[in-house]
Amino acid sequence: MVLETPPYLLPRVPALRWLVDPSLDLPGDLRIRLLATLFSSAPTLVLGAMGMLIIEVMAAIRHPGPLFLGLLAADLALLGVRVVLIRRIHRAAATGRPASTDLMLASSLAWAGLVGLATVLCVSSGDPVLQILGPLTMMGILSGIVTRNYAAPRLAVAMIFLCDVPMKTMLLVHYGDLWFLVGVALGLVFVVAMSLTTVQLNRTYVEVLLAKRENQRRATHDSLTGLRNRTGMMEDLAAHMARGTDDLALLYLDLDGFKAVNDCLGHAAGDALLVQVAGRIGAVIPEEWCAARLGGDEFVVLAGGARAHEAAAVAARLIEAVKAPYDIGIGVGLSVGIGWAVPGMTREALLAEADAALYRAKAAGKGRLAAPPEPRSRASRVGWA
Repeated sequence: MVLETPPYLLPRVPALRWLVDPSLDLPGDLRIRLLATLFSSAPTLVLGAMGMLIIEVMAAIRHPGPLFLGLLAADLALLGVRVVLIRRIHRAAATGRPASTDLMLASSLAWAGLVGLATVLCVSSGDPVLQILGPLTMMGILSGIVTRNYAAPRLAVAMIFLCDVPMKTMLLVHYGDLWFLVGVALGLVFVVAMSLTTVQLNRTYVEVLLAKRENQRRATHDSLTGLRNRTGMMEDLAAHMARGTDDLALLYLDLDGFKAVNDCLGHAAGDALLVQVAGRIGAVIPEEWCAARLGGDEFVVLAGGARAHEAAAVAARLIEAVKAPYDIGIGVGLSVGIGWAVPGMTREALLAEADAALYRAKAAGKGRLAAPPEPRSRASRVGWA
């Protein structure tokens, strides 16, 4: 199966883009997959916020007044905004629409800041219950940040800093005792330690993603030419046919005279020739079409989209391109059969139709193009009569 890339957009705000950058040279699709891991479901978001909300409710009950009531109201309002944002992101992604991530990432930083502020207020309240439970809850939240946000180490470290360091600094200011400098230093050491942990988790996760990507590529691509192999081509064909069979053709290509290359020059020369042929095929077909090597000297081209009606014309250009001289001193030709998809047709049937057309081209003298033997409803569009 092809690993689908979620349609999330990298942040437009430079600071946010820097925070989610893994500081690795990665393909764009893997960067998006890393970004996608930051956006959990709405229920998970609510559960993650419940710990500090409970402490804030306790604080508002034990110390009625605008301070803790205002903190509770701000935290609830921010949670509501984040739930709305995460649902919008998931709805957009589910429908294939680009999902903006700037506001959600900014709200995560704002939430971490509120956690830090709540912890500071709990410790400075003088209430021993809040002084114990507030920091303990904050430390539990930090564990969640590390295990959930390791896909973006810089963002995780920023959130850890916003949650933890304010409390350590407040202790020094609140009590006016220089011994609390030790607490500030320990807070910075903690941030550094968590930074190293998140980076290590990030690198491990990236290795897993790269391994999955490479395994998927090997399963769907030909190791010699780099084109799609039979498995990959059948996956692509199934995806195209699932969207409809209008304007979808399959070109079945077979080299003429390739056996002589292997017999006279050896298989290494034959492999080199196949690589050159694959390059010529890729240079001729439209960018939105897909070429594959089925094995040996057989190739197929999946022709879909707005230019599918050019299948016959492109096949003729392929024949000319492939028969041009090669530097090995032995030339080859190309025969092409074309099959058109029709409603109700399976991918196997389409491949068989193109193969049958190729057989007719070979029987007619090779170096030829064979189209369906009978006119079809689309014949007037593609120039077949």
